[in-house]
Amino acid sequence: MKSLLQLGLVVLFVMAAQPAQARSLTPVEGLEALRRSFAGLQDFTAELTQEKQLSIMKKKLVMQGMIRFKKPDRFYLELAPPYSGKVLLKDTVLEQQLGAQGERQRIVLPPEQGLSRWFATVSRPITSIPEGMEVRAEQNGSLTSVVIRPAKGGQLKELTLVLQDDGTVRKLVLEERAGDRTVMTFRKTRRNIGLTEADFRLE
Repeated sequence: MKSLLQLGLVVLFVMAAQPAQARSLTPVEGLEALRRSFAGLQDFTAELTQEKQLSIMKKKLVMQGMIRFKKPDRFYLELAPPYSGKVLLKDTVLEQQLGAQGERQRIVLPPEQGLSRWFATVSRPITSIPEGMEVRAEQNGSLTSVVIRPAKGGQLKELTLVLQDDGTVRKLVLEERAGDRTVMTFRKTRRNIGLTEADFRLE
């Protein structure tokens, strides 16, 4: 269940309605497209399928669950049996519970990995790439894919985001330095429905 600790932020949104020729974007254009896609998004909730490929296992773990998000700094993930677990991220404080009655764990992330800092960064026009970050981007019809390699030092090696024009989440892919890979596919996404603090609890 190491995957429960690796969820942070960030999104790979796939599924174009019509195939189109891809066009390369500059790194700044890619991050600016990401910023614009979140501009009108205040919260969302969706069902998900999470596929986890651990570097030490040949078998892929497939999990079902749901996800919630609310600006500026709330994230919640709940997985159903047989891999039941819950994750709650409040800015830089990550809490998780493995199993229905499992023991809770609490992790404090570095300030630069907090959700509020991320959204503060993408809340204003992007004119340069943050120091130490590598970015690749391309546009394909109504989708913009952005591949981000954060500054070295953390567990996350690469995340890929494919952004739909309206900010709808379809898929999230996380590549970890240890070799693990997580793919989340979203469905039944609902945006801006007015989620409250009551929707972000482990209880």
